[in-house]
Amino acid sequence: MRLPPRRRPPARLRASLLAGAAFASLSTTAFAQAADDYDYGDVEVQELVVSGSRPAGSVIGDITPELTLSPQEIRAYGAASVTELLEALSPQIGSGQGGGRPVILINGGRISGFSEIRDLPTEAIARVEILPEELSLKYGYPAEQKVVNMVLRPRFRATLVEGTVRTPTQAGGGETLGAHGARLDILQGRRLTVDGKANWTGGIEESDRDITGGEGAFRSLQAKSNDVSLNAAYARPLDNGVSMSVNGLFEASDSESRQGLSPFGPEALLRNTERQTARLAASATGALAGWQWSTTGEIERGEVETDTDRASGGRAFQDTARTVTTSGAADLVLNRSFGELPAGQISTALTARASATELESEAVRLGAFQASDLSRTVGELRGNFDIPLTRDGEGLGEHIGRLSANLNLGVEQVSDFGALETWGYGLNWRPTSDLRLLGSFSRSGEAPTMNQLGDPVTVTTGVRVFDLTRGETAEVARTTGGLATLDAGQKDVFKLGATWQPLDDVNLRLQANYVSSRTHDAIVAFPSASTQVEAAFPDRFTRDAAGALTAIDARPVNFALQARDEVRWGLTYSRQIGSEPTADERAERRRRFEAARPAAAPATQAQAPAEAGAQRPAEDRPTREGPPDGPPAGDGPPPSGPPGGGMAMGGRGPGGPGGGFGGFGGGGPRSGVFQVGFYHTLALRDEVQIAPGLPKLDLLDGAALGSGGGSPLHQLELQTNYSKSGLGVAMNANWQSATTISGSTPEGDLEFSDLATVNLRLFADPGRQRWARDYPWLRGARATLSIDNIFDARQEVRTSDGVTPITYQPDLLDPVGRTVRLTVRKLIF
Repeated sequence: MRLPPRRRPPARLRASLLAGAAFASLSTTAFAQAADDYDYGDVEVQELVVSGSRPAGSVIGDITPELTLSPQEIRAYGAASVTELLEALSPQIGSGQGGGRPVILINGGRISGFSEIRDLPTEAIARVEILPEELSLKYGYPAEQKVVNMVLRPRFRATLVEGTVRTPTQAGGGETLGAHGARLDILQGRRLTVDGKANWTGGIEESDRDITGGEGAFRSLQAKSNDVSLNAAYARPLDNGVSMSVNGLFEASDSESRQGLSPFGPEALLRNTERQTARLAASATGALAGWQWSTTGEIERGEVETDTDRASGGRAFQDTARTVTTSGAADLVLNRSFGELPAGQISTALTARASATELESEAVRLGAFQASDLSRTVGELRGNFDIPLTRDGEGLGEHIGRLSANLNLGVEQVSDFGALETWGYGLNWRPTSDLRLLGSFSRSGEAPTMNQLGDPVTVTTGVRVFDLTRGETAEVARTTGGLATLDAGQKDVFKLGATWQPLDDVNLRLQANYVSSRTHDAIVAFPSASTQVEAAFPDRFTRDAAGALTAIDARPVNFALQARDEVRWGLTYSRQIGSEPTADERAERRRRFEAARPAAAPATQAQAPAEAGAQRPAEDRPTREGPPDGPPAGDGPPPSGPPGGGMAMGGRGPGGPGGGFGGFGGGGPRSGVFQVGFYHTLALRDEVQIAPGLPKLDLLDGAALGSGGGSPLHQLELQTNYSKSGLGVAMNANWQSATTISGSTPEGDLEFSDLATVNLRLFADPGRQRWARDYPWLRGARATLSIDNIFDARQEVRTSDGVTPITYQPDLLDPVGRTVRLTVRKLIF
């Protein structure tokens, strides 16, 4: 089908921004109206942790966290938002089981999607738990990614204003300017977030970097771009124990890159791209007839338009392409315990999921029109059963501890492909309170994506590749698109994992995982032009009479087998630096704060529970979670709300209820936190068999699937951070070992050096300094200086005689290099 005629920029960009502003305005108005209907005065103290019970917001089931972070430890990473925090935690949330972004939970429950919480400031988080992949099954997801549970503070209100400047240290383009504003309200289960961002990024041309054989200012290494995003989310409890959330997102961007010198004059051929995405999602949870249920649903529409200048046969063309993707998805997850075994009840999670996607595209290339219309619907049913085998301290459990088994199975029907089956099983064993062992096996079918099957076939000329057969760089015509004859893959994953806390009085955790995966008929992007790949797919390569490579058909293929075995082990260590303030010091800080307030608000019914709780004996009070190192007396403005971290919901801080940034009560200038995390991944096996009867390719020893080298034998990740009294430093370093790609002759070998990158982040909260006590406007301010790739490291690629191929010049592989970023941020309470 033909799509409606496209509108041309800049009118299109203006329309995008107006549409996004209207979308966010309507969402915000509706959310704010709902929030205004709530009586903030009717609040009670919420007990987060009661001695002998699980902390509020914990996940379902008996799987314990691999790592738990307190607010003090969270702040030590220097991350400003959930997105930045997950980036900082990438070593801890990485998985060898094939998944991508971790499953994100809020207060132990599912949410409508990552965009609902991606912009939350980390100051609103009371606790972060990182849990193994097996927990995903209890929430209706495959066991392919870690689970991150974020427990939010029950009371938080702030307006955020942020500005960012980022620049490469190498002169010549690539600067980024960013502006960010947001509003967040959390109170008694209700949450309202409105967030807006805008960024401008400058381009980098070959003339800005040390490039040999390039086209100078006429070819871009990094496109210049502009992007905006508007995001709003609202969550609240309803009647009868039901809670809901809704999230609206709009994003728009445009970019321009130079594609080389035009043959018709001293100007560059240009490519302009515009993208728009709109998403509306909702979730709800509740209980009915003994079942705990949760459901999510979303609709999304994305549009991409591209104009590319081309020259062929002495004529000028403008290729155009427009793609519109529309999708919708919904699921329902039911949880319940039933039966009565000696060790406890069987718990189950039943999942039904359905989705539909339509992709419409049309393009004009060298004057020829082509169009495609692809669609896919998917239906899925999944069941997960956890069976307790022994109970702590009873029967056999008195000798071996707690042991439970898991069984999961599912079926997926893909409209344009067929049925796929998934099943698995596992054991969860806790022989002691400080040791947990996990073992699991899963088998899952994998269908080709809709694009891999049905994308239109296109040919791009002048693509540079390194020909390993001849040991030279060649310019080829590269064919891309879909291939309807692809088969389904079958993936088997076996895992053994252990988590151990060896010392009771030391916050040290050791982890180790062994993961073995085998994928039959693996669906992969076409690999680089190696001699082994060309021998397996000779019809995909074209050479001229002299043997020079002239064309590659790079559409996806099925490999007979992919096999990888790895061991990943690591440790995390955290300790408090300095001493806690005494009860008298806390009381004095509170007294000084109350005395400094211009006028005390009359006591309300909401304050009474907090006061009553304060008068109870210490041993009868509920334990409140919260960072123990907030601004102390004489060290900046003290927090609003009751002592102990602002976790009680009755107090009212400046700016209205929930103004509790000061929810950071507790420790003082003598108290800080030091953390270290270290992880080592050792690849024991990484092989590919391209087709039956052919020898296996060892990616650890001379073979490669892509142009970036083989698979490193070792990968190391190190994190360390320290914060105290509003000042902090965070560092992470990554290293991978060298690899080699073997050519048909020694002259065709490529050697990829090892690569080590170090990133540093320095941050300061001026409002928490002693000298800032007379400047209350500094409260909530933060300045962050980040240096990424501090040693400007780039991987070196050389042939056996020490020559760097043109396509592997360091500035081509990484034109940005070391960058410095300054962010100034203010939370207004």
